[in-house]
Amino acid sequence: MDFTRGEPGVKWGKVVYVKVNLIQALLRDIRRLRPGIVGVSTITDPYQPVESRYKLTRRSIEILCNAGYHVSIQTKSALIIRDIDVISKCGRSVDVGFTITTMRDTYRVIEPMAAHPMARASALRKIADLGIETWIFLGPVIPGINDRVEDYEPVIRLAKETNSQVIIDRFRPRPIIIRFMSRKLNPVHPVTREWWIKTLNSIMRLCRDYGVKCITAEDEWKMRTKI
Repeated sequence: MDFTRGEPGVKWGKVVYVKVNLIQALLRDIRRLRPGIVGVSTITDPYQPVESRYKLTRRSIEILCNAGYHVSIQTKSALIIRDIDVISKCGRSVDVGFTITTMRDTYRVIEPMAAHPMARASALRKIADLGIETWIFLGPVIPGINDRVEDYEPVIRLAKETNSQVIIDRFRPRPIIIRFMSRKLNPVHPVTREWWIKTLNSIMRLCRDYGVKCITAEDEWKMRTKI
């Protein structure tokens, strides 16, 4: 929320501003920049409901792949299935990740407007079946919300089934987030170093048991920045 100022920040999660000139700007930029990795996207989900109308994400992926860029997609939406035809044409120049915080209905506490985890899992299976590189973002892991084995074991099992990597991220509390959560939860459990070490060790143990490649968000970022 710190990334957006003014009215958009106040109405975060309730309003979407469509960048209708995105395609024109993208076409201009790819002519002057050297191809690399493009994240679609990092702060705002690229497959919000409004995308079904504007198709800006679909067209952007197509343009980037055709121009020699690698596209890394991350979403919480099953709408991505609409674009399987475009994504499959990208071949090795695309990877697709789904954020799945838990497979239980408690996901609604922190993702009240996101697609059900089962819908995301179904979309992941369909994309993985095409041979496209896939991954799961297990985060944020929040104490008292999705830090139990019954929360993350099904996610690790899904990763095994789809041959997906798992990127694990801890909850990074900010005052505005704590205030928001306090309206829904009582109490809000503290985020401590001891809690995270214990939880991460438990997740990693499951990863080893299932033969799934798991990495923390910090380590994944270090690897990407070295490329």
